[in-house]
This record gives sequence, structure tokens and C-alpha cells, in this order.
Amino acid sequence: MTKAELLQFYTTFTPNTDPGEYGYLFYELPQGLSELCRLIKCQLIHPTMIKKVRHALTDYTRNEDEKFYTVADMLDALVERNADGLTYDRLPSERLLISCRFHSLLLISMLRSRGIPVRSRVGFASYLSENGQKYIDHWICEVWEQAEKRWIRVDPDWELVDICGDEFLMAGDAWLMARDKEINPQLFGVKKSWGMHYIRNNLCYDLNAVLGNELGYWDYPPLCQKEMDDLDWEELQLLDEIALYLQDPDENYAQLQALFSEHDFLHFKG
Repeated sequence: MTKAELLQFYTTFTPNTDPGEYGYLFYELPQGLSELCRLIKCQLIHPTMIKKVRHALTDYTRNEDEKFYTVADMLDALVERNADGLTYDRLPSERLLISCRFHSLLLISMLRSRGIPVRSRVGFASYLSENGQKYIDHWICEVWEQAEKRWIRVDPDWELVDICGDEFLMAGDAWLMARDKEINPQLFGVKKSWGMHYIRNNLCYDLNAVLGNELGYWDYPPLCQKEMDDLDWEELQLLDEIALYLQDPDENYAQLQALFSEHDFLHFKG
């Protein structure tokens, strides 16, 4: 696949990012990435923020991740709760209480409606930890910046545009660093779940996302259902190979697709 073909691929809706009958909601979106992120935050509340706005909520006061899967699902609920659609004036009680995966999917859907190449990426953010010393499970977007001919990292959940440095580590980078003992894998995870298994799972999620299949948090491919100690040498080597290829998914897209097609245990089958 040429670079032009790859960029075209990332302008095409996937089943999870297709707005379906709600595409009309994207007709008059703001132009800039910062404004799009602000608009998204007027529709969605991350579950970790519920305590801060609980006083303003009514019927919906818990994590709603499992209620939704696709962007069309999300837009349907947003319209049901406020018929004005994607409005800056949406009350907290009318927003969806959903996590970073859904924030990234909504930005992807918005940008692809304009023909802008964008993809979801899965990894870990140090800016989500209290002292910046740990790396918290997180999903962001990579958006193609045509003027500079490069991908920029955008976090619609935290309204960050062009994240640089190691504030966000892709799952593949985290995997290779931990495998080479350059960093403690126990620094990666969320809540009470930390370690190499978490890095492995996000590596598989990132592979799927790059290939256009944005899994849910609870969609564990068979390889991710195994204990780390039960992985054999071939499986570990495969994960190493995937992590290396994901350092440049544009250059290595064909290799990533081939590995994915060859190994069924990388596929989630619901």
C-alpha cells in the first residue's frame, strides 16, 4: 500500500466510527482540533470525573461504557438526551459518561467526515498520573497534519493537541522497553491492574486499532486471555515483532496486516 493509499484508508469510516444516520450532526463542526476537542468534552464526561459533577447529574451517574460500542450508538443517545445534537450548551446530565476510547472514536468520526486521515492509538499517558511517574492506560488519536506531512498526537479527552516526548508511550514502545528491562512494567496500568499483561493487552488493542478495528476494553483476543507465564517463546517473539512494526505502522502496514491475518489468536471473536 502506498502512502497515499494508506492515508486514504484512514479517511474511511470503520464500522465503529461510522456516524450512520447521524452524519448530519457533523455538517457544521468547528474547524480547529482544539475546538473539536472542546466540543467533544461538551458531549462526554470521563467516568473518573463523575464525582466532580455528580451534583449536576440526574438519571445517569455511573460509567456507561458498556451501553455503547460505536459512534452511531453514542450519537443516538446524545440526540435522545438533547435533540439539539452536538451543542456546547449540553447539560452535564445530558452527556455520556464514557471513557477515552469513545472520545477518540468520536474525534475520528468527525475528522473522517471531512476526509482527514486519523486513527486511534492505544498506549499509556504519564500526564494522567499524580506525579507523572506512572503510565496510565489511555487511548488517543493520531491525526495527519498535511502541511507538515506528519502525524500529530491528539487527546480529545484531555483536550491536548500535538503531544510530544514520552508523555504518551505507545503500547509497542512500552512493551519493548519493558522486555529490554529499560523500565519497570509495574508502572503501566490503571487502578489495581498493573504490569506486563496490561502492556501486552494494549499492544494487541493498538494493533487492531491501526488495522481499523477499534476493540472495546472488554474485547480480549485469545492471546490476551493467557497468563503471561503461559506465553511460549514463539508468542513472545510475535509480540516483539508486532511492537517493532508498530513503531512505524505506515512503513510496516503490510507486515502488520500479514501477521494479523496469519494468527487467529490476535482476533477478538465476540
